[in-house]
Amino acid sequence: MGIDYAGLTQILRLVPQLQSKKKMLMLGRQKMHFDVQHLRNLANLELEKLGTGATIESLTKESDYSEAMWKMLGVESVESLDFSDYEGADIVHDLNKPLPKKYHGKYDLVFDGGTLEHVFDVKTSMTNAFDLLAPGGTFMAMSPGNNFFAHGFYQFSPDLVFSFWKRGCGCKVLECMFVPERPRDKAWTIEDPFDTKRRVRMRGKQVPQRCYLYYAVQKPKQKPAKKGDVLQGDYTHLWESKT
Repeated sequence: MGIDYAGLTQILRLVPQLQSKKKMLMLGRQKMHFDVQHLRNLANLELEKLGTGATIESLTKESDYSEAMWKMLGVESVESLDFSDYEGADIVHDLNKPLPKKYHGKYDLVFDGGTLEHVFDVKTSMTNAFDLLAPGGTFMAMSPGNNFFAHGFYQFSPDLVFSFWKRGCGCKVLECMFVPERPRDKAWTIEDPFDTKRRVRMRGKQVPQRCYLYYAVQKPKQKPAKKGDVLQGDYTHLWESKT
């Protein structure tokens, strides 16, 4: 999918705060998508706040790929992984299959700008994403949500963020949000259905544009406990109440 205005705003807000970001990996070599002038102007206003002098024009002068943006944010090494090398990925690997051990724990930051929903084997692909992270590393994703019908195999639920990353892998959920593609509608924070004991309610919050599930999680610095079963959060309370 690549990085658009919605993705850029989340990246610019979170990445400068990360303590560990020397080495990162993109799932899919992500391009910068700013064809609409209005959104390009808004993006440049967000970049201006950083005080680096960077603009969308300067970041895409040599290439539409996003390596220059990540390096502007302090990332020293930027690599990419894809199923094919058709876009010049550094690592060619099918995420349906477990990663070679040499890539485990290698990256401080892993970014998914719209890749995992195209991988049929969800369990293996998500486990691969976790395994790529160094202790204390951050996984950040802009996953297609409402109104991206037929984009990939899947549209992920926010419950997957909390059930897999938090309870299954022991990660800290830094952020989980519903983010509209364009700024005419507001983003809103999503709470853990396990904690609220109810599913995320969309009634009255649906908007007539494409939206993302955005989330960022942090791998524990200490070796996490063995991954547990991934169970849908709101159901676990119901099962427990019957035992």
